[in-house]
Amino acid sequence: MAKDKNDFREEARYTHYEQTVVRKIQHFYLSSMIEEPIHYIDMIHRIQTAGPEDIVYIHLNTPGGHLDTGIQLVNAMHSTQAHIIASVEAESHSLGTLIFLAADEFVVHDNCMMMFHNFSGSVGGKGHEQQAHLAATVKWFSTLARKLYVPFLSEDEFDRILKGEDIYIHSEDIRKRLERMVKSHQAQIDSEQKKGTSKRVTSAKKGKKPGRKPKVVVDATLQ
Repeated sequence: MAKDKNDFREEARYTHYEQTVVRKIQHFYLSSMIEEPIHYIDMIHRIQTAGPEDIVYIHLNTPGGHLDTGIQLVNAMHSTQAHIIASVEAESHSLGTLIFLAADEFVVHDNCMMMFHNFSGSVGGKGHEQQAHLAATVKWFSTLARKLYVPFLSEDEFDRILKGEDIYIHSEDIRKRLERMVKSHQAQIDSEQKKGTSKRVTSAKKGKKPGRKPKVVVDATLQ
């Protein structure tokens, strides 16, 4: 028996499934000198274990602090599946600049300042031990700093920092440099894609989605 034309209207021409995704947004405020790693275990753990749908904001108003703590935070930011947004909200000096530039997305408020310089510290022990320790620390810092600072800083500026110069940058210049950095990394991504390689080139993380383009947000309202 032939079907009534109304029957055809009632038959679905597609299959529908619904999925609910829970997104967690976490906010961390670094608002003082960054101290020993033991004080940041909870923050580091929460960043590392955040899911791919999660967003982590890191709000910066810090004069800097312990290099080993900063490197552990940067490694957590690079290894997490979450999307990391760094916001400079007054000053972000020294170690704070490394943490800021390790993010996926950047928020720059008005009236802010960043300061870049070489690391400082002290070593103990016999003379040859001090020499070996210092040489290792110089390599440790310069290797990571170059990856994060250039091309936000020029090669010349980075070399001047290693020689002891302090470089101060204010909000407008920070934004311009971030835009330039984003364009530079996007050009690298495009070049790699044209070569047909799978190598990922971005401003921050390794091991995430290929071709992620960092984003600059100016004076965003954080929710």
